[in-house]
Amino acid sequence: MTYRTIAVILAFMLLGATASLAAGPFTGTWQAEIGLAPLQTMPFSSFTSTLDVGLHIGFLELSSTSDFILDGWLWQQFGMSASLAFISFDGQMLFEPQSGSFLYAQGVLKLSFYPVVFSLYSAMIGPAVSGGPNYGYVVDIYGELLGGVASVESATFIGADLSGISFSQTASSTTSTLLTRTYVTDPTIDSGQICFSGEELTFKATTFGCIDITAVTTFGKTGFTSQEIELSFLHLFDSPLNITLDYVFSLQTASHTFTPSLETDFGCLKIYTDLLGSGGQITGIEIYGIEFSASYAGTTFRSISNLNTTSYVITTPAYGSIIELESDAIANAHLYYSKDYWEIISLEVKTPGMGGTYTFSVDTFFGTSTGLLFDWGKTNMGVSISFGSTFSVSSHIVIDTTGFSAWKIGMSLSW
Repeated sequence: MTYRTIAVILAFMLLGATASLAAGPFTGTWQAEIGLAPLQTMPFSSFTSTLDVGLHIGFLELSSTSDFILDGWLWQQFGMSASLAFISFDGQMLFEPQSGSFLYAQGVLKLSFYPVVFSLYSAMIGPAVSGGPNYGYVVDIYGELLGGVASVESATFIGADLSGISFSQTASSTTSTLLTRTYVTDPTIDSGQICFSGEELTFKATTFGCIDITAVTTFGKTGFTSQEIELSFLHLFDSPLNITLDYVFSLQTASHTFTPSLETDFGCLKIYTDLLGSGGQITGIEIYGIEFSASYAGTTFRSISNLNTTSYVITTPAYGSIIELESDAIANAHLYYSKDYWEIISLEVKTPGMGGTYTFSVDTFFGTSTGLLFDWGKTNMGVSISFGSTFSVSSHIVIDTTGFSAWKIGMSLSW
């Protein structure tokens, strides 16, 4: 059976399921996109599809999220949320369909008595996950003081903390944002027994309208671990200069860091800067990126330039289309364009029609050494049509230095 036949059968199956669910007391969305590679032997280069279905019963909502890619059924998540007066609950369960494995479950119970919120986080990983099966809890108490000027939070770790946990899969297409799932509660920090694992006390306040204070006291199983105090001085002397002082005290060591920064976002013009220096001394300013954007009568023009392709990258639109350190992008699992592209010029035009909106967009990438006119690297052109808020279709083509390299067709349905 060819990939073309599989894709068509899958599309009709999902469309039929969506139509039947839409007739009942359900809400949801279905998004799908197929990528074609005209110059390659394999006609299909990518496929992504996400089906979200929700059932509302009074104060209770049940949900299901199914993710598909070209390699098959990627993730299956079930969720349940409820809210009644001052009590709320939110939970998720994650499965890996290809092996039929249970991966993760999380539940968050909250009791809100403003300005105090009591939260209980619980999480579990399955035997298919490294270190599993395992489970843990976090008891969190948050309160605001002086009308929100200051806040105090206590997080007690019982086999888990709130540092976050991610699940990733490999696939033939590495550019899909569906490959990684991230959750808040991490139950892998301890052995899984019901025992004290640590405590974190956090105090935050804003004083004089220009100083942010954050104090974090951390305890481990054996007692005191560290005390961190961060002072952020904002807009010193009504200038764009910010200074952050970070003091860290442990049982046998003490350290401090001095981090100056500039706020250089002037609305339509944003300059990416980094202050150079060491030991509390500023020796220079590095400008590593420039971004310009302007909108008029439904037309938006945007230009972003990466001036230091050695260390910095431009992230994809799903991650903000910003310039950031390559190391930060990798650490945060942000997708980014090839470092060969140092500038992207975008134009988007939106016009109303037929009860919806027509959108035309073109993104032109310029490289560092293509040898072509203006060092042109590639151009993405696309058009999308939305019919109200329920249905939309889109088509995008990619032309690069090798020719017509990709064609993506997508649709979105809501009910």
